[in-house]
Amino acid sequence: MNERECFDFVYDIGETMLKNGAEIVRIESTIRHVADALDLQEFDSFVLINGIFMTARLKDQTVQARVRDIPISPINLGRIEEINTLSRRIVEKKYTPEEAKERLAVIKQEHFASSGLKFFAYAFGSASFCYIFGGTFWDAAGAFVLGFLLAFYSFFIAPKFNMSQIIWNITCSIWVSTLACLFVHFFPVLQLTSLVTGGIISLLPGVAVVNGIRYLFNEDYSSGWGQMIYALITALCVSVGVGLVLTVFNWL
Repeated sequence: MNERECFDFVYDIGETMLKNGAEIVRIESTIRHVADALDLQEFDSFVLINGIFMTARLKDQTVQARVRDIPISPINLGRIEEINTLSRRIVEKKYTPEEAKERLAVIKQEHFASSGLKFFAYAFGSASFCYIFGGTFWDAAGAFVLGFLLAFYSFFIAPKFNMSQIIWNITCSIWVSTLACLFVHFFPVLQLTSLVTGGIISLLPGVAVVNGIRYLFNEDYSSGWGQMIYALITALCVSVGVGLVLTVFNWL
């Protein structure tokens, strides 16, 4: 690869990590080590939670620069770990630039969790948190089913519609709350509060809050406040969906 291709490859690594929810410090460290291994001169980068700015000076003294807006996306730790491993092998000269580029293309296409495992994670997480927050065994069983149905909606129904993240969060919370109300109506032994609490737990932005606080303590205020605002809007969307359904349910 020539210098421009190496520069684009480094940017592709950073963009892929950011799209999969990697920490900003980890992204900056990874792309800097890869850039040094590929002999990019005067390399500099600036990473935010929704964008990457990169520059480097080529041997002909021209400056290569790239800027791109990247929306906040769900975390995929498996892909992040694979890219970290790839970067270490590049630094250790175990991969040529061409081999590394091919490996990155494979990593971007890999699925690190089967559909069955994702469904189980949704269902088991909902049941566990329902029980932790005071639900009975039957409430946890109902929340298990809610989590499974939420996964079904998230993976098979919602992607068919071109929805923004805000609308997606609202519709998911409406879906869970409506099912919870139906469960309580047909099975009076269940508690509505426990079902809703367990059902929506997969929608809550816990990781975003933690990362936002970490960025603020690291004095990265733009990324920190960006994550906190994202978490606040997500929580607000979930509460709007739940509130609408519960209001209608109580009225009926």
